[in-house]
Amino acid sequence: MSRITIDHVAIMVSDLERSLHFYRDILGMEVVSPEEHDGGPIDEMTAMSNVHMREYRLRPPGGINGHTRSSEQGFTFDLIQWINPESPTGRQPLHHVPSAHFCFGVEDVPATYERLKAAGVEMVSPPVRFAGEGDWHVLFFYDPDGNLLELNEIGTGEQVPHDFNWSAA
Repeated sequence: MSRITIDHVAIMVSDLERSLHFYRDILGMEVVSPEEHDGGPIDEMTAMSNVHMREYRLRPPGGINGHTRSSEQGFTFDLIQWINPESPTGRQPLHHVPSAHFCFGVEDVPATYERLKAAGVEMVSPPVRFAGEGDWHVLFFYDPDGNLLELNEIGTGEQVPHDFNWSAA
């Protein structure tokens, strides 16, 4: 079997510029490139006609946890707005299937929480301290379109591996 990697994650947004402001100016992501796709291969790939979408490819300035950032593009976090057909909208409960959340590592979750809250970001909860399997803070919050995001504290405490045999469950 050939080697598999993760290239990017993409989320659909209703207003690309509003989302760019949120992810770049509030969260601190960097723009790698703007892209636009209009018909042709994107129609074939999506099995739809007359597709038109715009996107920003972003990346975290700190790289990916556990990996040194290279000078190459590497992993990207893509914001995509469908111009045609327009995307349906509506938030699902956070435990809805299918759904996903994306976790960003920060050095100080409580301080980041205060900064995001002051910027008007919708929070699910204040920072929650995890202890017993390590010691760090986490929290959930939403982007402007209701995409669920998580902050996980990096560089503090130590996560202890779980002692659970999933195969016996």
